[in-house]
Amino acid sequence: MTFGRYDNDRITGYRDNAEADNQSTPTWRYWPSTASFMSYNKTALWLHTLENHLGWPTLQKVLAAYFERWKFRHPRPGDFFAVVNEVSGQDLTWFFDQAHRSSNVFDYAIQDVRSDRLPGGSYRTTVVVRRHGEATFPVEVLTTFAGGAEAKERWDGTDRRVIYEYERPERATSAAVDPRRVLVLDANYTNNSRSLAPQTAEASLKWALSWMVWLQQLMLSYGFFA
Repeated sequence: MTFGRYDNDRITGYRDNAEADNQSTPTWRYWPSTASFMSYNKTALWLHTLENHLGWPTLQKVLAAYFERWKFRHPRPGDFFAVVNEVSGQDLTWFFDQAHRSSNVFDYAIQDVRSDRLPGGSYRTTVVVRRHGEATFPVEVLTTFAGGAEAKERWDGTDRRVIYEYERPERATSAAVDPRRVLVLDANYTNNSRSLAPQTAEASLKWALSWMVWLQQLMLSYGFFA
């Protein structure tokens, strides 16, 4: 399943209110302006994160089992969490403690990436990944090198930062944490990647397209009054 634009809409509403309340707060105690963000936006985001983490086939089994077990009854959040743990065969209490029972924020970032040329002609690449938020989640770290080679690491995400070093014939071109965007709860996805390659072509294209849209609107307005 694909949630691209929908997730972007949800994170926009959630981001500014992420630490206002933890989701296990009784609804009548929610700060009024944050109730919908906590109840709907955050729930959608952590469910999508759960799907990305477990895979859709597993989550589909979870939802089917939950429906069969609790239809026409009055389940509580803990009942759903128990079904997830049972069907997935994993103890995901650590995730629910953070996503539902806490107001801590997920925020991972590439703090630094550099490639230094060594005397022999190869490069030593250093990638520093930083956890800015208080919540933790296992994430993938992807470093891409000139020529297309990649180095993938799996980080448990618990330390404040982790450093990866590589010695290769090619320099690095970019580094990204959670490149597949499994953790859609990440409150600031703009800091998840860094590039060493200049992006002049992309920037020029972006501004050219923006200028063309502006010119088109101007001509349409002129045509209306002419």
